[in-house]
Amino acid sequence: MSLFRYLLPLAAIVTLSNCQQQPYPVYWLEQADSAQAGATFTIMYRGRPYVRQPLFSQKHFEKYKSFLNDDGSYGVVLYLKKEYRNRLYYSTMNKNGMYLLPVVNGLAFSPINLDVPINNGQLVIWGGLNGYDLKRLADTIEPADPEMEKKRFKDTDPRPKRELPKDHRAQKDESGRTIPELF
Repeated sequence: MSLFRYLLPLAAIVTLSNCQQQPYPVYWLEQADSAQAGATFTIMYRGRPYVRQPLFSQKHFEKYKSFLNDDGSYGVVLYLKKEYRNRLYYSTMNKNGMYLLPVVNGLAFSPINLDVPINNGQLVIWGGLNGYDLKRLADTIEPADPEMEKKRFKDTDPRPKRELPKDHRAQKDESGRTIPELF
């Protein structure tokens, strides 16, 4: 009985700590050198394999600035913290013709073709974001112009939940393990 008395408060603390709002997942995946990397190391997007471990996530950025596209969606320029700018440069230096894939809350956006190394410390998502995405980004990344960003915020996500295509057939590696796929 006395052990139960000590474990109950511990269980309550663990439960309450899991109720906190998690950071909005924003990350960048680097294209893998080949599909033979295996299911445990890659994610597929439109026929290209990407390394599952993110190259950058929201914790690596210090500011963001959004812009309005012609289709009514927003794009975002994300500014890396100074200590990560060399990492971006060296990661993109020898990747001519490869891609970086931005992923926001599990949704993949247009990949960036690496034709030259990125030496300005900025990564861009060219479109497809909405006001809810911008509001959630502001929870972990400081907006460059907070007044402008607040005008674009929305409290709910108008984007419908994505479903797998009806004709989707999971890809497998040589060992028969399923390779996860983003749509």
